[in-house]
Amino acid sequence: MNRDAIDHHHTTPPPMSDPTPGVPATDAQLLGVWQLLRCEAPLEIQPGTRMQFDADGQLHYAIPTADGLLRVTLRWQVRDGVLRTWHEDGSNPVAVPATLGQAEILSFNFDGRRAFFVRAT
Repeated sequence: MNRDAIDHHHTTPPPMSDPTPGVPATDAQLLGVWQLLRCEAPLEIQPGTRMQFDADGQLHYAIPTADGLLRVTLRWQVRDGVLRTWHEDGSNPVAVPATLGQAEILSFNFDGRRAFFVRAT
């Protein structure tokens, strides 16, 4: 993700307990548009960030910035509950555990700090 899109002044409440622990997410469950609910410090994901998972393996980020929306397109797949993303040329591979809770809350675990997303309406 483009570091320019990250709000370095954004503060986040301390880690929260997960009221509905999830199960490992699958490709089919991720399809569609998700919006950031909240993230745990020190993650600094811009409020209003959206992700669109397409069936063709494209992941489209829309990240609010002072100048409008920053749009980033990546490739994606889920294997054994781990979301793997990378740029089209194969660069910048990232792998994070992804779980889906009973309340349709999608959680990504970045080395112990989580980001929570809900389906966009």
